[in-house]
Amino acid sequence: MKSLRKKHTPKDYQLKLETLIDLMKSSGFLNDPKIENAFKKAPRHNFVSISQRDIAYENIPLPIIEEQTISQPIVVSRMTEWLDLQEGQKVLEIGSGSGWQSAILANLVGSGQIFSVERHKKLASFAQKNSENLGIKNVRIIHGDGNLGLLEESPFDRIIVTAACKTIPHKLIEQLALGGLLVAPVGEETQSLTLIKKTFGGLEELKKEEGYSFVPFL
Repeated sequence: MKSLRKKHTPKDYQLKLETLIDLMKSSGFLNDPKIENAFKKAPRHNFVSISQRDIAYENIPLPIIEEQTISQPIVVSRMTEWLDLQEGQKVLEIGSGSGWQSAILANLVGSGQIFSVERHKKLASFAQKNSENLGIKNVRIIHGDGNLGLLEESPFDRIIVTAACKTIPHKLIEQLALGGLLVAPVGEETQSLTLIKKTFGGLEELKKEEGYSFVPFL
């Protein structure tokens, strides 16, 4: 028996993406035109399994392999905005997921570089393949332990942690450049999205927003 699943066209996905963008903007998210453009250059349906593509543009997290998830679009937009990314910056991402977040970051740093560390080998391969399929050249996916960061490429202008941590790992703070920004969900059952800046005087908390739920940082 033939499948009755509708085959979506690029136009179908484009319309779904525009609807999602309108929803995020009306909800107080996605306030930066540069980030909106980055979302359009990294279509979410390219970073989920084929069975999830029908709902790729719903404003919900979606399951991917290794019992992980691709984050909710409004969460991705909030974390990306807080990072205040600039042309040419070097960024460390902890938790590659499907590669969607790193693809958005890659569009924003231009000639800069995204280094993304993923503890699940299959997921790292999945993220790398997704990036390559879109022709993204400035993302490097590394299979490794995110707690350790990536010392050989430090310091980083920006660090983003995409899993819930009880406290921000000390090695990540060490690898953040002076004046650099780090965003992470901090907490146990629920988390507060937290933005810190590394200064001469130590760490400065710039922003905190409660009510988030991420998979745990292992």
